Amino acid sequence: MFDSLIDHSYYEFPSFKVAVFSLLLAFVLSTVIAFTYKYTFRGISYSGNFFQAMILSSPATAMVIMSVGNNVAVGFGIIGAIAIIRFRTRVNEPRNIIFIFASIGVGIAAGVYGYSIAIAGTLIFCSVAFMLYFSPHGKSYLYLYTLTFNLAQKDTITEVVGFMEKNCDSYFFMSLGQGKAESERYEYRISLKNDSGQKDLTRNLMQIAGVSNVKLIRRDNSERL
Repeated sequence: MFDSLIDHSYYEFPSFKVAVFSLLLAFVLSTVIAFTYKYTFRGISYSGNFFQAMILSSPATAMVIMSVGNNVAVGFGIIGAIAIIRFRTRVNEPRNIIFIFASIGVGIAAGVYGYSIAIAGTLIFCSVAFMLYFSPHGKSYLYLYTLTFNLAQKDTITEVVGFMEKNCDSYFFMSLGQGKAESERYEYRISLKNDSGQKDLTRNLMQIAGVSNVKLIRRDNSERL
């Protein structure tokens, strides 16, 4: 249906009407993908810059694809221009990579005038994202924390580790530093299945001899343990 908007009378580049429609379609569909990401996000807070990047990446990609067309020389020129830009941003969360890739995919489809593919792909992608969000696989069962405490006696660390084995789903040693009054400062990354047990864990850990200044900080579930 949308493919009929293409005027095949042009030689190398699309008409102004087709170009505007392609860019607007890429913008609308990438906005749908971005809001799907926002409403299905289960972390503590999402990045506003990443939200904008999902929306802007699709029209930018469509513009590049339409500029290349069937011209190989222009394609190599654009590759050389893009190679000058150094993309240093790290996207550690696999789900974020998939969403940004979906936005770029919509831009590619709109850039080659595959409007039906762009619309169908966006609808199916967003529908599956919401299905996973409401499914058991979309729920976060582990609550990640950073546990720090001072320890006056080194021998007591064995008792502390045994305590974490009983009360934590998993734990990982992060760092060891100098604390107050000749004590050592320990930092662990732990996970709990029940978010309501953090107060009991802190209180019971304080009862171990030599343990002081216990702090438990909630982390984002996207971080690796």
